[in-house]
Amino acid sequence: MDDMILITGIGSGIGAETARLLEGEAALIGVDRDGDPGRVRAELHRFDVRNREAWHGLAATLRSRSERLRAVVHNAGTAEIAPVPEVQYEDFRRVIETNLDATFLATQALWDRITADGTSVVCVASVAAVVGQDAAAGYVASKGGLVAMVRALAVELAPHGARINAVSPGSTDTPLLRRHFERIPDGETARARLEARQPLGRLMVPGDIAPVVAFLAGPGSIGMNGANVVVDGGLTATFDYGTTFAGGGRR
Repeated sequence: MDDMILITGIGSGIGAETARLLEGEAALIGVDRDGDPGRVRAELHRFDVRNREAWHGLAATLRSRSERLRAVVHNAGTAEIAPVPEVQYEDFRRVIETNLDATFLATQALWDRITADGTSVVCVASVAAVVGQDAAAGYVASKGGLVAMVRALAVELAPHGARINAVSPGSTDTPLLRRHFERIPDGETARARLEARQPLGRLMVPGDIAPVVAFLAGPGSIGMNGANVVVDGGLTATFDYGTTFAGGGRR
């Protein structure tokens, strides 16, 4: 194939679904700390996205390739859901480093390829970038910072013919979210409450998000740069007035 597409967090969730959609279009290069791309054919590099030296090592490997780096998808992410007094500073830093710093490290390491190849960079952010979320200060800060950095990098990359955009999913049924509900008391009830708040009546799934990521990674989105595309089933378009605002029923 003449093109390469690099996807972080390729082993599960949105990353795995995006890889499935893009498999026939380019040679896939996956980065994942402990996941496995499964049936998708990808060249897997196993490292933590916070590792600066690993990014420079991968950049050196790609520098020798003749294929064009068509897209880079930053999908790897983590969360720490807990009230501020209960959060260890080390966990706060881990969230910031994984969700925000890693994109900077990768962009810096791959800068020569991105600017030479006119690469499309896609960052998987979150609706937490545009609205608040209880007990998630680090996660909200990391995703808000990511979307802000996308805007800054869009300006810096544009003169080179490269571009960068963000996708902000709503509450999405991924292994990360499932692990959260498994850890907290009465997780089943908490999940049911979250589902009830969704205008669609269900959580988003990776298959809702991946086509938008794939679109931004492709030539059809050539005019988009610095955008943040919200894919949340209408969640952030709503305001929960509760059950009594309208007088308890229809009129």
